[in-house]
Amino acid sequence: MADEIRQALTRLAEPVVPGPDPYQRLLVRVRRRRRRRTAVACVAGLAVVAMALPVLGAAGRLTTSGVASPPPAAGTYQPASRVEEPMVRQLLDSPTRGNLAGDEALIADLQRRYRAARAELLVDPALHEVRVLLAHDAPNARIVVVAFLDDSHALLRSGSAQPGASVPELLSQTGTPDEPQPLAPYVFYGRSLPEGGRHGTDLRVGLAPAGCLVMVSADGRIQPDGSVARSWRTVSTDGFVTQGSGRVTERWRFTCQGVLRYVGPAVGGPGTRLPREAASPVATAGARGTVDAALAADGARELRELMAGQGLVGSAPQVVWGGRLPGWMAGAPAAVLVRSCSTAGGCAVLLETEAETSSQPGAVATDHRAATGSPDLAVVRVPGETGGVLVVGPEAAVRVELLDALAGTVATGRLDAGAGTLRVDPRQVSTVRLFDRDGRLLRSAATPNLGGSYSGQLGEPTIWAW
Repeated sequence: MADEIRQALTRLAEPVVPGPDPYQRLLVRVRRRRRRRTAVACVAGLAVVAMALPVLGAAGRLTTSGVASPPPAAGTYQPASRVEEPMVRQLLDSPTRGNLAGDEALIADLQRRYRAARAELLVDPALHEVRVLLAHDAPNARIVVVAFLDDSHALLRSGSAQPGASVPELLSQTGTPDEPQPLAPYVFYGRSLPEGGRHGTDLRVGLAPAGCLVMVSADGRIQPDGSVARSWRTVSTDGFVTQGSGRVTERWRFTCQGVLRYVGPAVGGPGTRLPREAASPVATAGARGTVDAALAADGARELRELMAGQGLVGSAPQVVWGGRLPGWMAGAPAAVLVRSCSTAGGCAVLLETEAETSSQPGAVATDHRAATGSPDLAVVRVPGETGGVLVVGPEAAVRVELLDALAGTVATGRLDAGAGTLRVDPRQVSTVRLFDRDGRLLRSAATPNLGGSYSGQLGEPTIWAW
């Protein structure tokens, strides 16, 4: 789910060069934006959601003047969705939110200009009503979310530009998703821009119906049993949250009419990763096995970003183990295990691996899996389709048993200095037990993070109940 948690759209402004055929000009513009689409990390998830968030995209743009060019050929408008769900209606009927909502002249200008730009935004002109759902100046952006609707159908568009941007500038930064998006009672999106040789998410927006309670948390601490304790701070009782760059990534919680609708990572995650060579070195002293320093630096960075994306705090990442995974994994890849522990006694652990890609011999790709653990024990699934887990426990441990939910043994194996890999279906494993050379039980612990296809939700499930 890491790829799914990290979904968002690149919002790179680019001049539009007119051509003689309006429809061909539209196609060129859409293709260009598709090529430059960059995924960012949510929903953690996201979703890690999770689940793929419907994100308002950045394909076709208006001209930089904000004046709509000739409408596209007939039949190219994106179909609007029928308004059926009560919460969707609540969103559409909500008053304008944001710190610009009281600027009547601005809101009227937004409505007028967005109405005139419907065809360029692939909005059917039959959607005669325009409502500004959000108009807000964040520290690093001016943001608008606009609904186009008639008595029974609607669709949404969003735009963001520099703080204090004019309406034409906002229009030049408003576009359409590549495919029509179904209406939902929320608008979540992240904006990705180049930042010092990388693409980072510099803006996150969450919008729900007016009256929803929005809380955020950035201080989650993993407990010894793998759960997470955190405090929450109310940021809005009116259903919206924005987050700019330069801040610790938060976990969001939306409650509407007393019902918990969403708890999970802020949309977009912490941003895309730096190139591998740009990762900061990390100390490897004390780590067991043979540690690839560059891979360790990459794993430490990955763990920091994963924790930031879930609003977790902990110690600086520490390298615990390094070596090669068994030959039954394709390429027997090099791997490192890094961990970050909270003051509460629980740890986030991440296994970073590398291997040559099949499509480009000699090219290096990395993959990772994460779990919760403790300062003296980590059990994390290995990447790839072939099932297995890596166990790293006390150095005195020489044998491991993996048990299922009924306390039946599903795998056993030997450990070298407390570390070893077992070929097993991770979904069957509920408990790990470690023994010393005299057969004495050294450690027994539950393994709560091995069940999913990607163990990226560190101690907290994502709640998605819109």
